[in-house]
Amino acid sequence: MSNMIISYDLRNHRDYTKIQQAIAKLGTASKVLESVWYVQTPFSAIQCRDFLQKNIDSDDGVAVFDCSNNTWATWRCNHEEMKWLWQN
Repeated sequence: MSNMIISYDLRNHRDYTKIQQAIAKLGTASKVLESVWYVQTPFSAIQCRDFLQKNIDSDDGVAVFDCSNNTWATWRCNHEEMKWLWQN
């Protein structure tokens, strides 16, 4: 099992129920902040991102951080600076 931090940014059409139900399907989930969740899951960060991407609109963003393996995957997020910081 991996320990994931999942954050999302719903921009125009904000269907919080749909994304929250999708997060719950990934494993044991606990809401930390309004759009930040802790999830214990058997899936990788990339698998979680890909699944969640299917449950948000094309203008929304999602970030998944695997705290067990120090990996992450994002969609429609400002990730270049974060990637640089992560590697340094």
